[in-house]
Amino acid sequence: MPVQTMETPIFNASAIEEISSVAGDQGPAFVSEMAQLFLDETAKSMKELRAATNRADWKAVVRVCHSLKSSAATLGLMRLSIACKELEVEARSGASSPQTAELKAAVFDQFEQAIPILRSLL
Repeated sequence: MPVQTMETPIFNASAIEEISSVAGDQGPAFVSEMAQLFLDETAKSMKELRAATNRADWKAVVRVCHSLKSSAATLGLMRLSIACKELEVEARSGASSPQTAELKAAVFDQFEQAIPILRSLL
């Protein structure tokens, strides 16, 4: 796993506190809804990411990673966000390198680590 990802906390709870405070009285329900939506949509995105990398569709990889990067950061999933950013940057070159498989694996690993965190918000 890249050094930057390892040095970043998996989860930043202050992001959830911020979302909850913005939603006021509906904060806990809103956070729960966002966490469930992220779980559902990211599961689909991971399938798309796997297929795109397997067929070397780097534009699709960039698109998926860019979207996931932002959504993950919003929910405080900082390692997942950084892993997506690193794969996005790699995919922008339009070709696979020896590091591509490692970066892809990091995205999938970080999503797996995020699942229990997201479920705890439901």
